[in-house]
Amino acid sequence: MTSKVLKVALTGGIASGKSLVSDLLEIHGCKIIDLDIISREVVMPGTEGLQELVDTFGKSILLSDGSLDRKNLRDVLYKKGRNRALIEQILHPRILHKMKAMMDDCHEGVMIVVIPLLVEKELWGPFDRAILVDCENETQIKRLMERDDIDSAKAKTMLLAQASREQRLKLNEHVPTDIIENNSRVSDLKEKVQALNQKLLAFL
Repeated sequence: MTSKVLKVALTGGIASGKSLVSDLLEIHGCKIIDLDIISREVVMPGTEGLQELVDTFGKSILLSDGSLDRKNLRDVLYKKGRNRALIEQILHPRILHKMKAMMDDCHEGVMIVVIPLLVEKELWGPFDRAILVDCENETQIKRLMERDDIDSAKAKTMLLAQASREQRLKLNEHVPTDIIENNSRVSDLKEKVQALNQKLLAFL
């Protein structure tokens, strides 16, 4: 019997609860590939990605230990659209190359790839299905303010830099999509994820 891999993209707006959902799916035995983690790996000290960022933006984006000051870069990023485009041009090809290599290494079971910018970058091509973690904009802003210790204006700016909730909810037009609503308690979320995992296993 040939083994099968179900390739599932997991996405959602910033602070919607993607990491929590992927952690719960991992507990159920899914293989997780997280582009947020890969995005950190491609800018580790000594990487070409970090060197190219320094060549482009100068050494002010580094901390005293030579690692990337991610907060500084984020502030540079959201200040000017041109900077955001430059950073994406440097990092996205490296992130996607590493993602593909990791996907190729997975040979059976349910593989979940956490892609925050799935909708923005139209990256649904390699996937059999998608999971959208959805929540109210007000919930996102509140979580973002608490998580990053920022004011509501900054949180709203970060939200506006992404696809809108309405755009994400149209993902089903491109790939079969399960929506996990995450406005309520973690216990409710655990039940939803458990049911979803059973559904995904049935496709293998």
